[in-house]
Amino acid sequence: MAAGPALCADPKRAALPNEFFAMDSAVVRRLGKDIIPESDIDAIARLGYAGLSIGVPDPAAWQRLGDQVLPWLDARKLKLFAIYCVVHLDRDGYTYNTEVKRSLGLLKGRGTVVWLPIVTKAFQPSDQKADPLAVTIVREIADVAAAQAMRVSLYHHAGSLMERVADVLRIAQKAERPNVDVTFNLCHWLKTDPPDSLDQTLRLALPRLSIVTINGADRDAKDWDKLIQPLDSGNFDLTAFLRDLHRLGYKGPIGLQGYEVANHLHIDPRENLSRSMAAWKKLSKAAV
Repeated sequence: MAAGPALCADPKRAALPNEFFAMDSAVVRRLGKDIIPESDIDAIARLGYAGLSIGVPDPAAWQRLGDQVLPWLDARKLKLFAIYCVVHLDRDGYTYNTEVKRSLGLLKGRGTVVWLPIVTKAFQPSDQKADPLAVTIVREIADVAAAQAMRVSLYHHAGSLMERVADVLRIAQKAERPNVDVTFNLCHWLKTDPPDSLDQTLRLALPRLSIVTINGADRDAKDWDKLIQPLDSGNFDLTAFLRDLHRLGYKGPIGLQGYEVANHLHIDPRENLSRSMAAWKKLSKAAV
């Protein structure tokens, strides 16, 4: 792919069919403080995002999700694309927010995916000695999700157990659950994989690929302030990337990653959301 995003497109030209949503990391200044307020949901609706993804870290957040956030989304005809279920793994076992088991029924029929990253200090990233535990985790959460007719998407994240796309694909295959898919996270792929592996990686992931996340980035960067930028920034060729996804037949949702843009780059989340939506509209047409 050539460097540099191409952002010129004919306004009458067809656009990508993929729904474009905002990850909570692009909406708030810092994750983990509270669940997203109504004013932020109103902002992403006005800007034209199809919905959002969020973390639901504790029982109180699940209560607010059911009582407030879902009605806010419904009132604006927005979709909750994904929720996180973060698993903490050690040598003896694993833990995660078991409220997922009790509350996942709130999301039945909404098309919401359970995002599953696995964090650990006991194993190195991509350590296949942890595969038996990882497979046990995935099967357990996949079975909980299946009871609500929901899907799980394994979330690769630099520094985590499933660090690379190859890791989530391997674990998904070993788990042998029909409702287990994988996510492709652009910034984490850039952090961990060689640039010339992209085409092969996308081809391998495609049969299980359920969500893609993107952001502006510098192609050869390794620091997060260069790996996660607004969608109109950086020299990574997003047009070529999106064109490849389209050519391969990917029709699933695409999410805007914005982790720490406000703090690393001093760009307000609302500005990032506005700039990134304007860039998406141009990229979406240029990529077809």
